[in-house]
Amino acid sequence: MSAAGAERSDVAIQPGRLTGVVQTPGASPVQRPAPALRRPRLSRFRGDIRDLLARARRLESAEPEEYGFDLDTASWLYLITTSFYRWYFRTQVFGIEHLPRGPVILVANHGSHVLSWDGANILTACLLDADPPRLVHGMGGHRLMELPFLGRVASRIGAVDGRRPACTRILEHGGVVLTFPEGIKALARPFRERYQLLQFGSGFVHVALATGAPIVPVAVVGSEEEAPMLANPGWIQRLTRTPVAPITPTLVVPLPVRYRLHFGTPIHVRGPATPDRVADGVAEVRDALIALLARGLRTRPNIFF
Repeated sequence: MSAAGAERSDVAIQPGRLTGVVQTPGASPVQRPAPALRRPRLSRFRGDIRDLLARARRLESAEPEEYGFDLDTASWLYLITTSFYRWYFRTQVFGIEHLPRGPVILVANHGSHVLSWDGANILTACLLDADPPRLVHGMGGHRLMELPFLGRVASRIGAVDGRRPACTRILEHGGVVLTFPEGIKALARPFRERYQLLQFGSGFVHVALATGAPIVPVAVVGSEEEAPMLANPGWIQRLTRTPVAPITPTLVVPLPVRYRLHFGTPIHVRGPATPDRVADGVAEVRDALIALLARGLRTRPNIFF
């Protein structure tokens, strides 16, 4: 880690910020809670989150409300995710200083089987611990975004249907998007195959080539143990109209594992979108994510601590 990178990590945590646990590679974890916000009243807590969302929103040249984002609703939802991020999962963040300004495509492994706590942790980290704070637009599956309740909730915090035109438009206006290129099949991965990545879709590379946006791999460690899947019965899938219906030991309540997020260095893919160039871009990003995951798993001292 260069001196500049270490300095970036220090300035990312400022007094009055609702920070998590930020760590530069090779350093010991440092818990840096903002004293004034350690036990805030609910209204003040939500007000600080709303201020961060407003700052992040202003970094995009197009209003995210056109996708369904709502600042008031998002502040309540981020109040929930921040509480889990900060006090339940005690999330540690590595390398977030690599997150560039301007348009960015975040590419992560998918491991939360019931509720998308992996995505929620990434969104919350980029709001609380990135400098400047960023509003991340999750690329939701088509069927998820069509669900009456979950789709509406997802859109209120900035998620959009993960089709290329919507993703491209957000990036062209300076936004950040998050995609899980393993797709919905990753949610059916059995526990014995945890952290073994499936093949990636290529849509995110097509978008990167079209927009010039850098790709930042994000390795999520902790999601596969948060709700281990015991079964995935087809009749529940049909009943709930969802592609997967995992049964876990704790049902919808996640285990209090310690999440660790590892942000990699930006990857730039350029050139014409030929089949070979796209395939090379997918392989480069997938290999980088595999390496990040291996390092994160190797250096993790404990699942819960």
